Amino acid sequence: MPAKRKPRRYAGALASPIIWQFPPPFWGAATKDRAAEYWKDYGRHQQQTENVVKRLVAEKLSLLMDHYGIDDKEDMAALALALAFEHVPGFEIVVPKKSNKGRKREWDGSRLENLLETVDSIKKQYSLTDRQALKFMVNNEQHAMTWGPPSNHKGSPQQWIETLESRLQEAKRNRKDAQSNIEVLWRIAQDLSAKFRK
Repeated sequence: MPAKRKPRRYAGALASPIIWQFPPPFWGAATKDRAAEYWKDYGRHQQQTENVVKRLVAEKLSLLMDHYGIDDKEDMAALALALAFEHVPGFEIVVPKKSNKGRKREWDGSRLENLLETVDSIKKQYSLTDRQALKFMVNNEQHAMTWGPPSNHKGSPQQWIETLESRLQEAKRNRKDAQSNIEVLWRIAQDLSAKFRK
């Protein structure tokens, strides 16, 4: 399972661009004095706009560091690594794919995650254990279409619940592995950040 962190959505000031204000246009007769005055005003306007943009960039950098949980606002290496892990494909860490040989796997990552989310939802709604939630899913008309035994299942309903229980444990392990991998990545990022600051 990939150890890639889900990209976080940017909001507020981080979702809005910085607008560079155009200088006022030149109007009227183009005399030497008026042109000189215009270019003086133009230079002043450009300097003011540049100062505003610098201030906004600094504010947005601080917000970006907050977004990634970086407390030290001087730690640009930590910010660079956070952005790299989230946006640069070359920083993604993945587990090698298993061979496609043999029987096709019926329980892929998304189906396992769906099973875990369904069980969690039912447990929360009815205050059930894992096994009780699985029995409910198999016997409930609404859930049986998705989670009941397939037509080619040769075992008993109890055996199907045991199969679901095994898949549920696999789903929990996958989720834990993914979370653990993300934590390892962030520890690596913090270590690298400390080295870059030296």
